[in-house]
Amino acid sequence: MQLGITITLQKHLKVKQPPYGQPTDLFFCWELHVIRFMGKRALAMVNANNRFFVMLAGMKAADWKVLPERAEEAIEAGLRSEGYKEEQINAYFNLAGALKITKTHGRKPVAGLNKAIERLDYTDEPWNLGEMYQEDICHWVNRDICSPAGFETYDHPCALLEEDMKRVGIVKRGKGQ
Repeated sequence: MQLGITITLQKHLKVKQPPYGQPTDLFFCWELHVIRFMGKRALAMVNANNRFFVMLAGMKAADWKVLPERAEEAIEAGLRSEGYKEEQINAYFNLAGALKITKTHGRKPVAGLNKAIERLDYTDEPWNLGEMYQEDICHWVNRDICSPAGFETYDHPCALLEEDMKRVGIVKRGKGQ
């Protein structure tokens, strides 16, 4: 799984520019960015293919040092909050492969990241001070209509995530799923 970090996040982490990742399905790539949310540093992430959004708020210095692990936890929490079962989540991570920090994956996925972050300005969803993963806020952002990098149609990121899960065989197509 490729974790494309923005230039702003590279500066925040005080790391050199990472290499481009090997070409792969954008469904297994995420764009990561550091933002200020409710006065705290937060990790904002979108799937490069379907613009599915996850966020961890209140990240501490120790959390930034283990960014790949925190990113994986955020993705897992996001998938779980959308109702995916443990075996489906595990299947996604198995297909995605090992975590690797890379450059971002192009203009359209980064534009999707920016649009998702911009949407945060319009939310009145409650911020859960007791948790890093902001389920209500992520759920709200993932119900915004968009046309992300991997799709030519407009739909909600949560619906496009499901389409991707079906496309790679994690979720079965057809009735009564």
